[in-house]
Amino acid sequence: MRRCREQRNEGAGTGGRGTSVDVGRHQHGRCSRAVVSGTRCTTPGGLRGAPYDARMSHDPESPDPRVEASDADVPGSAAWWTARQEMATRRRPRADGLTIDRIVEAAILLVDAEGLPTLTVRRLADDLGTGSASLYRHVASREELLVLMVDHVLGEVLLPDDDLAPLIRIERLAGELRRVLLSHERLLPALTASPLVGPNAVAGIEVGLTSALDAGFAPEVAAAAVLALIDFVLGTVYFDTSSAGRSFAGSDVDPGEPLTATPVADEVFAFGLATFLSGLVHRSGAADTL
Repeated sequence: MRRCREQRNEGAGTGGRGTSVDVGRHQHGRCSRAVVSGTRCTTPGGLRGAPYDARMSHDPESPDPRVEASDADVPGSAAWWTARQEMATRRRPRADGLTIDRIVEAAILLVDAEGLPTLTVRRLADDLGTGSASLYRHVASREELLVLMVDHVLGEVLLPDDDLAPLIRIERLAGELRRVLLSHERLLPALTASPLVGPNAVAGIEVGLTSALDAGFAPEVAAAAVLALIDFVLGTVYFDTSSAGRSFAGSDVDPGEPLTATPVADEVFAFGLATFLSGLVHRSGAADTL
């Protein structure tokens, strides 16, 4: 995920609270559970917008990156991301110019055009003009590739400016996430494959949490709100891209003359998001309003 404008400084977006955002220790449905505590912001590999071949090295103040091999072997886990980022810092450029970014971008183009079933290592190697063995030097499996693709796509989300009101930042972040997912709808099934704890996913969750805290929500409310909002966005995107869609047709309940026309998807999303945020403010007693 990247800012709408150039970052003001390293660590921008952490807000004035100086809270710590520890992401990836628990799982919640399709996404990682974020735990807010402490006095600083620490995220695994939270370098916004950087290529996968040049991720920042491990923060010495973060938890020890030495993990059991079995954990690091699970694609998409926090341990796997840590191990992969450390490996990337030691990787030397290859003479053929093939990089993980080129592989991931080509894979996304393929899936966007033809769907997930067409994504195979052999087909991708053909598209890149190389052999399967060359791809396996960068990714160990199709499952690993899918994890990288999902986080790469999340890097297209434009993070809101820090000077916006906190709830406006949350509103913009939710809208951006929906926009990006709708533009890569054929990749949506891959979002359920692993917890979202890659660098770009973490960057977005960090902004959401910081904005919720700045809005005056208690840490436990902020964490639950961000997770619920992610579920809401994913749910609307699922219905917006499914063949079922939404309609009052076939219902035994007469919605009345004003509701005989089903609202369009954008209207449904905007209404749901505004209702969610207004209800959150009312329930928690936070001072900020939209």
